[in-house]
Amino acid sequence: MSKNSVLFALCLALPPLASGADFRNETIYLAVTDRFVDGDPANNNIYGDEYVPGNLRYYQGGDFRGLIDDLDHIKAMGFTAVWITPPVMQPPGRYVNSAQTYDAAGYHGYWAWDFSKIDPHLESKGASYADLIKAVHGKGMKLIQDIVLNHAHGGDTHPSVKWYADRGKVRGLGREYDYYADEKNWFNRKGPVLADLLDFNDENPGVLNWFTAIYGKYREMGVDAFRVDTLVWMKSDFWREFAAAMHKGKKDFFIFGEAWTNDDFKLLSGYTKLSPGDPMNSAMSVLDMPLSSMGGWGRMEKVFKGGDYSQADEIFAHDGEYKDASYLVTYLDNHDKPRFNGGTADVAPASVEQYYDALNFYFTVRGIPCIFYGTEVRMQGGDDPDNRRMLGAEGIKKAKTDPVYAHLKRLNALRASAVPLRKGTQTRLLAEPQLYAFRRDYGGETAAVFLNKDEKTARRMVAGLPDGSYRELYTGAKLKVKNGILEAEVPAHGLKVFVKGKIIGSPWKLSGGQER
Repeated sequence: MSKNSVLFALCLALPPLASGADFRNETIYLAVTDRFVDGDPANNNIYGDEYVPGNLRYYQGGDFRGLIDDLDHIKAMGFTAVWITPPVMQPPGRYVNSAQTYDAAGYHGYWAWDFSKIDPHLESKGASYADLIKAVHGKGMKLIQDIVLNHAHGGDTHPSVKWYADRGKVRGLGREYDYYADEKNWFNRKGPVLADLLDFNDENPGVLNWFTAIYGKYREMGVDAFRVDTLVWMKSDFWREFAAAMHKGKKDFFIFGEAWTNDDFKLLSGYTKLSPGDPMNSAMSVLDMPLSSMGGWGRMEKVFKGGDYSQADEIFAHDGEYKDASYLVTYLDNHDKPRFNGGTADVAPASVEQYYDALNFYFTVRGIPCIFYGTEVRMQGGDDPDNRRMLGAEGIKKAKTDPVYAHLKRLNALRASAVPLRKGTQTRLLAEPQLYAFRRDYGGETAAVFLNKDEKTARRMVAGLPDGSYRELYTGAKLKVKNGILEAEVPAHGLKVFVKGKIIGSPWKLSGGQER
């Protein structure tokens, strides 16, 4: 079967992965597939003008073979879910806009040409999309597919582009729709639209049904969750009906979306309340944009680069507006803004200690942590596409000696060991410029977390905790809480996590039981 084939009929025969029932048990590794590992050079330059090594606006060669062969790199850090950028077929060659001021290729997957086919740069013999899903499941992990419903590829195309004659055409399920011959009212012309991308008409029920059928097939292939691109560009009713259809077809199917704001909590929380029911089987969750540390944009970036933890309180104060804030997907940085480690001459790189501080925070506060590929080697990167540099086999090898790689292992082990760290409600215990403490409670169990981003060890006392026996997850130390009081000594740029309840495994062995 051709690597550009739809593959749906074949993949329906794949055995389903046992339901995890709650995505809060996961931690996510986000990979731009084209920038992870080039596993098969034969699929790099299919059209002759889209693969330009070193030019990050073009394909760099990453593919499903590279992912399959290096899943152990992701699993070894403790991640349990892999989020890949959209795998659907992109335009057949480079894109140049009509003014010839911008040129690129669809390596990232967000410029769909055919929504039902897989991009040929990603597949190869023995490494189809079905094979990737099977391999991810075989490692005991889950696969998150990034999906786009708002738009297809760009239509403002220069005549020199190979596919210029088809510049307004979009395909899926064997159908074709033409922006320049739109008898079926398939496209939005009322505005606003995103860049020059062919924008779909969210008021046309046929568009909703088309996408429901397309993504329903990917779901049936074995995809475990969807990340939904560009929520704010389509009406909430559209998303309500789409999410309902996805949940109707599969129990415990997680959906989370992207809405670009770092201060409009009403907008963000509204998507989590589109319909009643639990977040795994009703509507969707969202990416916690305000809590991110994306370079120059994320509100928490300045906190971990010398600022005051009070910024966190300003964000957590809105948690009650969400259906359930523990289902928010949290992250340090991602593929749309500069990395936490910068990458430009006027931005100082982040220190190892700043990475420790930030990651300690994201792996213990409420939400589902998501880490952008390359974080394990403190990859630098400025504005898109510089933030999407190639990791490759060399980067994976380099990671083994990077302290952040080792720290990610420890944090994943800590989070996996205690249910309150994954699902618990969060209550602040202490907030100072350099210190932050909170408790998380779930099912009668409690985790008390102390974070210290100062240059020196700090000793603090908090009150209001349940009495009983606790164990500290980083060192393995045991203690008893009486009269609700717990006193902790927290190392510089370190954390302490005290748990009253069941502990799975011995995370302190991975950390060596040593304080930094």
